[in-house]
Amino acid sequence: METSPIRVVVVDNHAMILQSVVRLLTGDAAIEVVGTALTAAEGIEIVGHEKPDVLVIDYHLPDMDGPEAIKAILAVHPGVKIVTFFGSERPGALYASIRAGSSAWVRKTRAIQELRNAILHVAAGEPYVNEEMDSQPKLNQLLVQYQPIVTLADGRIAGFEALVRWQHPDRGLLDPIAFLPYAEDTGFIEEIDRWVRAESILQLAKWQQQFPVEPSLWMSVNLSACDLSNPDLFESIAGVIADTGVAAPDVVVDITESVLLDDSDGTIEFLSRLKEIGVGLALDDFGTAFSSISYVRRFPFDCLKLDMSFTAELPHSVRSMLLAEEICHMADSMQMMSVAEGIERPDQFEALNKVGWAYGQGYMFAPPQCAEKCDELLALPTLLTLGA
Repeated sequence: METSPIRVVVVDNHAMILQSVVRLLTGDAAIEVVGTALTAAEGIEIVGHEKPDVLVIDYHLPDMDGPEAIKAILAVHPGVKIVTFFGSERPGALYASIRAGSSAWVRKTRAIQELRNAILHVAAGEPYVNEEMDSQPKLNQLLVQYQPIVTLADGRIAGFEALVRWQHPDRGLLDPIAFLPYAEDTGFIEEIDRWVRAESILQLAKWQQQFPVEPSLWMSVNLSACDLSNPDLFESIAGVIADTGVAAPDVVVDITESVLLDDSDGTIEFLSRLKEIGVGLALDDFGTAFSSISYVRRFPFDCLKLDMSFTAELPHSVRSMLLAEEICHMADSMQMMSVAEGIERPDQFEALNKVGWAYGQGYMFAPPQCAEKCDELLALPTLLTLGA
């Protein structure tokens, strides 16, 4: 008994690409292209009449964004499987389309190798995982580790930085460098960052209840360049703070200088909105870009975090010592917190403490570790004895 071919509708606003996709798909006897459209609206109308098995849709359409179009198509015909066709128009697009209901995605540059496979898999109700997706973690494989930030004067824990790790089923515990670059390429970094913020701010709420101190513990969370392209980012951060009951100033958003390279009005507006509700803003890896001072002048930062490349040269490099001292004085004069990263040895700690750095973090005090291990550290009166 012969099986019917998979009925496919293709929606792409580029006529040449649309024709190329149709030619590609008609070369497979298992697939029948039953309609094409140049806009999402036309695609929705075709789906309403033709009821295809699979719809291939370009993420970036002039009349409707991919996620919005996917939701509208599924409202017309809930049973259709959707393959998102993606170029490079917007970071986070891939996972935004999947959240909206897409069953798979294929990059336009890999269409010949992957598109037919994706259609065959989703039509059969099977998961389709391409090479890039397979190099990234599932959310339930991620975990958050926390590195203490201590007051250099007495070694007391003042806060933590939240750092994501991947508990790989075969390769063990992986540091961010092993998977975050791929996550940034695909936009999955938005999903990861959202999850890390929710987990870490909830953990902060637990620690503040269990270990009440004055001033209260704070949590530093990282922000990526992809995050800044998400129009819902402010509501996401504000929502987690409201849900956990943590005071907004106890949440510090770390932003690297590379994230600020796109010095847009939107970035300034976003940071200003965070500042308005009390969220702390830290300029991370300070001193690694030519425009460091310019960022301090133009953006409403509350904290400077000295890049560990400076700390690594202390106390033996006179230039680094002078720069560390001047940066600390600048932060103090602008009423900004100063945090030195990468403190690994007592001589580095003593040098930074001597020139006035208020806070520090590094392996001398504690490496990033799970929340349960941090409970034990919080019960100690100081971490200075650990690094002695």
